[in-house]
Amino acid sequence: SLSEDYRLCLERELRHGRAGVCGDPSLRAVLWHILVEDFDLHGALQDDALALLTDGLWGRADLAPALRGLARAFELLELAAVHLYLLPWRKEFTTIKTFSGGYVHVLKGALSEDLLIQSFQKMGYVRRDDHRLMVAAPPPARQLV
Repeated sequence: SLSEDYRLCLERELRHGRAGVCGDPSLRAVLWHILVEDFDLHGALQDDALALLTDGLWGRADLAPALRGLARAFELLELAAVHLYLLPWRKEFTTIKTFSGGYVHVLKGALSEDLLIQSFQKMGYVRRDDHRLMVAAPPPARQLV
């Protein structure tokens, strides 16, 4: 399955010393095809992806930079899930500092705070205070993948 292929790619990257998003070009091509053409997937995403895209593009006069910003934001969200999946014992991945550069400039630069919080909640994060999100209970590994 696609989830299994993605999981194997993540673990292969980790064995090579890289704990990041999957960079396999063939898997990326398959994912791109599915994202563009598989309408069943859109339903499976429970409209979250469409809400995030709409939020990130709303009111933007120039779509090219807005799309680049969204791509970077999605990559950071994916990276957060990948880190929890691959390295759940590492304390630095259990806290998201909402005043950090990545959060402020990349995530909040592209998406609303409400949608960011919802996205992080799906990864098991809860708001600890005005400056931190912390993992309360990580979701099952399969959900993170």
